[in-house]
Amino acid sequence: MTTRSLALTVVSCLAVMLYAGAVCAQIDLSGTWAVESTQDGREHASGPFPGNFAGIPLNQQGRESGWAYSGDQHEELYRQCEAWPMSYLVTGPWGGTFTAVRDHYGNVTAWHLSAPLYDRLPNTIWMDGRPQPPPQAVHTYAGFTTGHWEGDTLVVYATHLNDSILERNGPPMSSQATVRLFIARHADELMVLGVIRDPVYLEAPWVKGQDFRLQLAGDSNEVPEYCQPAEVVEGLSDGYHTATVLPDQIPAARTYMQQHYGIPVLASQGGAQTMYPEFRKQLTGLYRPKTTYCTQYCCSGRGAQRICKGIE
Repeated sequence: MTTRSLALTVVSCLAVMLYAGAVCAQIDLSGTWAVESTQDGREHASGPFPGNFAGIPLNQQGRESGWAYSGDQHEELYRQCEAWPMSYLVTGPWGGTFTAVRDHYGNVTAWHLSAPLYDRLPNTIWMDGRPQPPPQAVHTYAGFTTGHWEGDTLVVYATHLNDSILERNGPPMSSQATVRLFIARHADELMVLGVIRDPVYLEAPWVKGQDFRLQLAGDSNEVPEYCQPAEVVEGLSDGYHTATVLPDQIPAARTYMQQHYGIPVLASQGGAQTMYPEFRKQLTGLYRPKTTYCTQYCCSGRGAQRICKGIE
């Protein structure tokens, strides 16, 4: 065997080994996954408090937009059953089902991620290396999503998303936002780390994590269907006009947390600084004791009954 042919053989073997290693690194994500983590119980249940954007790195424009948000807008006919963007996988209470899409050789060309109900649209995560569409291409709540493997972690990148909100109390997300997900499976657990970037409303990346557990045969994973015709409440919305918080009402939205819970505006208005423990030092001396005890979302949990009854 000549030196040239030997070199070609070695290179060919290395290429086969690298390809085989890449294939082996791809983890099977197939199955139905339900949310396991409970650290965002308030947001998943009754929703965050109005005007409380703590931990979200909003810039001033995002803050002002969030204060002007009104939940009554979902009574408008064209907003009924309006979906959440791809980011809802790490901010919402629902999981989904991963299904592999394969070519005639058995290679995975895409992962289909369905949603249990209308809250989040199904996503197709393209794994075939196709390029992103041009910026002027259509934007949807599902967006355009691609993925690739880095070791045993699936890295997902979503663009072309519609304007939406990050949480139910109205912090905005623009159509220029991107969502990057890092998905790793460990036995019957799935860990998803999301990084949301928005040059319009965020002054820093917003990082959120969510844990999921595989639902085995026989496990109950029923999800109620919430997409029903909304009730039009007289005096709030007639179903056609836009509901919003008017400029003269924004001061009340800004100080809601302060007036009801004694939490300084600085702590609830969001911003990159509120994401880190060191921010607590800036709140020294800013706490204003409540003149009355709260009556909403404050009388549950260990020791909370004593506080609600005025027992310090």
